Amino acid sequence: MKNLLGNIFWSQTLGARLVLLAYVLGFPLALAGHYTHTFDLYGWLGLVPALVWKGQVWRVVSYAFLPGGWIDWVVSTFWLVTLISVLGRNWTSRGFWGYCLLGTIAGALPVVLLKPGMESGVAGNAGMIFALLAAWDWFYHHERLILLGIGEISVRQAAILIAVINSLILFFCDGWFLMLAMWCGGVAGWLWLTARAKLFMGKTAQQIRSERVARLEL
Repeated sequence: MKNLLGNIFWSQTLGARLVLLAYVLGFPLALAGHYTHTFDLYGWLGLVPALVWKGQVWRVVSYAFLPGGWIDWVVSTFWLVTLISVLGRNWTSRGFWGYCLLGTIAGALPVVLLKPGMESGVAGNAGMIFALLAAWDWFYHHERLILLGIGEISVRQAAILIAVINSLILFFCDGWFLMLAMWCGGVAGWLWLTARAKLFMGKTAQQIRSERVARLEL
């Protein structure tokens, strides 16, 4: 298992490795600061709309690298490792960072814009995860995989299933508003991929998928 995780990590681009490290190490570092009473990462980095409007704009990004708690950290780390292992090499380092930031910011904007006076903090990378799920579906939706306890399903079905599970967790833990806000990360990711393919590259999504398959065959 150790060798498998090591191979997955070192086979990725620098950008993908940095995203994973930033999230995986963020929670232990926050706990260390809390229990030693030396610093408060959640106080500095959590998404607090009232403080964003006062100029602390880094919070629309930094909140995604701190989980909502132990369970969120474990579950989100699992999905992040899984999705990065599949998607990390579809982009350059800068491209992967940019895409993850797109999903993160898109998830934060509804909270900042619609609840500008909110003083409580929001943490978690659900917006990023939804964006990566959208990319997984966009690149691989015709491929099939086997899930334990379910059997063989398409990548699109798996992505929808994971999105539904994450949505239910968000709904029961944080409410419908935050759930809908984080969906914006997935919507923004899908729209960006579609626009990039059709407008900027002059290619359809299917053409890009075919080229990716051809590169893998080579």
